[in-house]
Amino acid sequence: MKIARTAAQPIFASGFRSLEDELAGIRRRIARGRERADDRADLEELELALAELRALYRAALRVELEGADEPLGPQDVALVEVEELIADGLPIRHLSPGMRDALKRDREADYSVRLYGLAGAASGGA
Repeated sequence: MKIARTAAQPIFASGFRSLEDELAGIRRRIARGRERADDRADLEELELALAELRALYRAALRVELEGADEPLGPQDVALVEVEELIADGLPIRHLSPGMRDALKRDREADYSVRLYGLAGAASGGA
């Protein structure tokens, strides 16, 4: 996967490489018939982690782009992260506690409306 230029590029590149290497190792083991008892569960978790990392990477790019003129606050960053995760149908389990607190404190209504709107759009509802 080619990584676009961003301030956090080395961190993302390292994360993508690590997850992809682990996934390749497990898939190789399964293909060779040497599957371990927890390989299938590990494979599922790693695929989820990779999807989450992709969504958070897109969020970082959006934050960088949208904050070019004026830096975004923690609430705005959290909303962008949540939007990217939900757009891919992923859980928001790794949103940092500070981000969650910022959303609750300053933008609870906006957060709820966005989540409701995104969930409705994803399910074909309102």
